[in-house]
Amino acid sequence: MTYQNDDVRQAIMQIQQFLRTIQIANGERPTVPIDGIYNEATIAAVRQFQEKSGLPTTGNVDKETYDLLYEKALEAEFEQSAPLPIYIFPKGSSISKGERSDFVILLQIILNELAIVYDDYSLFELDGIFGDKMEDAIRKFQKRNSINETGIVNKATWNSLVTNFNKHYNSQ
Repeated sequence: MTYQNDDVRQAIMQIQQFLRTIQIANGERPTVPIDGIYNEATIAAVRQFQEKSGLPTTGNVDKETYDLLYEKALEAEFEQSAPLPIYIFPKGSSISKGERSDFVILLQIILNELAIVYDDYSLFELDGIFGDKMEDAIRKFQKRNSINETGIVNKATWNSLVTNFNKHYNSQ
């Protein structure tokens, strides 16, 4: 197969991106420019990768080196990526007093976590029952977050609960 100059440049840029991703994941300062030029910085980074990986230290990217670069870059990207979200809020619905479900348990967990931040909240037993106490807590939350005070968890309230939970939980 004959490569055009742009094909070679794109392949080198891909290798440089793999090297850079691996360097960042290893806590190293990135040394590889992503410019499609197989220069001394790229050769040095390939050699370093080969040496750390127990491969022949040539500075050239053969199939074995490429395959391992690809594998390690994928692992690094996976480790650096955020976990997948779950979309649990019932589309087109709301949750209100009288509801009994696992979803209410999740709301109780979120409200219990927020009770650490908001001193006027009390903790909930994780029973899955949306009762008066929970309705009052939702109203307080809605007031505090400038949401229409209904005591009902609609999409706007849910989104605000999750945003507040994530902000608090990830700051610990």
